[in-house]
Amino acid sequence: MSFKLFIYYCALCGGWAAFLAWIVVQLTGLQHLKSTLATAALTGALLGAFLAAAIGYVDALQNAPVGLQRVLRVGVCAGVGLFGGMVGGFVGDLLSAFLPLFIGWMITGAAIGASLGVFDILQARREGQEVRLSLRKTINGVYGGLLGGFVGGVLFWMMMKLHILPLSTLAFALVILGIAIGLLIGLAQVVLKEAWILVESGRRAGRQIILTREETVIGRAESCDIGLFGETGVEREHARILLEERRYLIQDENTPAGTFVNEVRVTRPTPLRAGDAIRIGSCVLRFGEREKSAPPRGT
Repeated sequence: MSFKLFIYYCALCGGWAAFLAWIVVQLTGLQHLKSTLATAALTGALLGAFLAAAIGYVDALQNAPVGLQRVLRVGVCAGVGLFGGMVGGFVGDLLSAFLPLFIGWMITGAAIGASLGVFDILQARREGQEVRLSLRKTINGVYGGLLGGFVGGVLFWMMMKLHILPLSTLAFALVILGIAIGLLIGLAQVVLKEAWILVESGRRAGRQIILTREETVIGRAESCDIGLFGETGVEREHARILLEERRYLIQDENTPAGTFVNEVRVTRPTPLRAGDAIRIGSCVLRFGEREKSAPPRGT
């Protein structure tokens, strides 16, 4: 999917996830518990788990290979979101007499945003790769989650205090909160991205993928980070995009059809620049990169 659709689905799924959390709260009677701390913590845990799972699923569709990895990603996101939501709900209610209630939702949003990068960090550690890009993705998610928790939390507080809606205020407040968190997490991931790939031609033309790994595999195998399934002339593992000393390079995996950058066949790891066209089989990929700051003079 494109980055615009990614942001849209993060917001949409965030709203629906929050609505489902409200349904569970109603069915389980959490709002009737004697302890307001327990109600806030459990409500926050449900909201955090549902939102993180939903937004994590959108992120997995956008950036992860098909198969088991997507399930694992969603599970990790849900676990981090549940814990963060529980902490956020507890802290928010505990300090509500001294601090605005949205402080708790900011904690919840930060945990949901961070959850998107936790699996990448764990995977990079397991494979012996650097975690800089994965950590950047995590931090970007925290920024978006904090801002989303603030915006949504303020609206949540206003709706709960002012009773401006005729139906269930809690349901609408949670949905608005979920939309705000999902929207701003998605927006932060896109706006703060470092490097990305646009599929310009092929069966999945229009898809955009953020590069979040030191080594990104391109091919038609399900395990590939950028899957070009069913494309003519594409091998199971066709090429790799490598990050070395802050430079992105592309390396062909000794394939018969080869890999081309701006129609020049790659024979060794070749540096990529923003705007370069990468041709792999019948597909054309466009490399994009945020402009780097110039190094200081004399270095």
